Amino acid sequence: MKNRVSLLIVLMLIVPTATMFAGTNGYLLNCFCARSYARGATLLALPDNGAVLLANPAGLTQLQGRAMGVGLGILAPTVKFQNDVNALTESEKAYFPMPFLSYVDPMQGSKWAWGFGFNVVGGMGTDYKLNHNLFRDQSGQFIPQEYYSNFGYMRIGPGVGYEVNDKLSIGAGVQVYYGMLDFKMPFSLDPVTSMNGTAMPGMTFGQMFAADPTVGGFGYSEVTAYAELNGLTGFGIGANLGVYYEVSDKLSLGLAYTSPTTMKFGGEAKMDMTAQFNDAFMKAVQGVMMQNPTMTMEQAQAAVMQMFGQMGIDMMAGVATEYSDIEVDFGVPAKYAFGIGLKPSSKLSLGLDVEYIQWKDAFENMPMDFKKGTNANINTMINGDANDGTFAYDFPLAWESVWNIKMGADFKLNNDTNLRAGFIHGANPVPTNTVFSIFPAIVENHLTLGFGHNFGKISLDFAFIHALNKTQDAVTSGHLIANEYNNSTDELSENLFMTSLGYSF
Repeated sequence: MKNRVSLLIVLMLIVPTATMFAGTNGYLLNCFCARSYARGATLLALPDNGAVLLANPAGLTQLQGRAMGVGLGILAPTVKFQNDVNALTESEKAYFPMPFLSYVDPMQGSKWAWGFGFNVVGGMGTDYKLNHNLFRDQSGQFIPQEYYSNFGYMRIGPGVGYEVNDKLSIGAGVQVYYGMLDFKMPFSLDPVTSMNGTAMPGMTFGQMFAADPTVGGFGYSEVTAYAELNGLTGFGIGANLGVYYEVSDKLSLGLAYTSPTTMKFGGEAKMDMTAQFNDAFMKAVQGVMMQNPTMTMEQAQAAVMQMFGQMGIDMMAGVATEYSDIEVDFGVPAKYAFGIGLKPSSKLSLGLDVEYIQWKDAFENMPMDFKKGTNANINTMINGDANDGTFAYDFPLAWESVWNIKMGADFKLNNDTNLRAGFIHGANPVPTNTVFSIFPAIVENHLTLGFGHNFGKISLDFAFIHALNKTQDAVTSGHLIANEYNNSTDELSENLFMTSLGYSF
């Protein structure tokens, strides 16, 4: 027992590092264990391992005896990006672990069955060095910026099944979600809606930054800060329901529902508008010198500093701030699923699972609240109050609800060895006006392959999953996240190696 507890603790410590796109629809992992994944992630109506408690808890009643399962997947994604100022660039190579653990007890002689487990539900991550038009040195050369994301989360909890009769079973489970979120990238906003402080009578800072230079503005369609969100952690609570019906010894059906939830992330953030403000400052200096041709550069700079000072901006204090308290609401979608299991012979099992994932409700946007900002200049421009360090923003996502289709075969080569293969097609939920470099969850088609072998009470399963390369072009104009993503292209493919070990008591 002590060894089992130690193993659980180790795996839970691994989970926060697990950031992946692996075999996903959007950021949701298609399956949790090697046995099911190898046959196309079909499980709803083929309940033959502990992963069913997190997919269709009604299937717990169909398991043959008490068992413990542990698994680990290793993901090797290939992620690429290009836009008008970056040639096709590959994200830094990384390998991500994805653990799984289950304990199930069908409670022989009882109509009840139960189990407990955890799995990585999904996530994503990239690490680029990319050019951005705003970030340049004094000679105009690009200063590459880090574009980094690291998001992964798990769920843990119990499930129970009840055998209503010899054909029908129902089940339910409750899970606690836990995740971690980090990202670093240029963060662009509409100046008119985000900078509400008064620059001068009748004009906000946002209006000044957006106005045409001919009327005294800077002509920006967006303002950009370099943002860092570090070490955010979040929790949520969800539930799942399931039904299993055995029509005959050759046909079984499964139904499952996973509830939506919102993971509440909290932590700290940094925002640095230095590059944006330097650009605006130089535009203002050039404007002053055009209006006053006899002025020297130093005199024009002093005049601009005075002008900003009259607006309440202390140039010596800079425009970098820290938010010691931020909150991010991260949506987890509801999922409806239906499965069919066929057993044409004693050696062959076929599975088909169809899912509907409600991304539209969960990922329309990602509300972000920044609190306790430390820089009076930023506070003044955003809120008009140097002491008001709050800022709210709904990060646009606009994902679309999609259907996900899984199919696979499990062939018993002999009494102890099984061969498996499958195919998964999940429609891409990410629209062309919000797909962007650090969140390109766009893969659709997956090929799966694997095998399993029983060693008495011990079973060992392997799976290999390849997500075919998917390329998506963004809109040519009107991107909702930032102008830099207009006319950009993302590419993503994946290889996932997974193994599961089971022990029957």
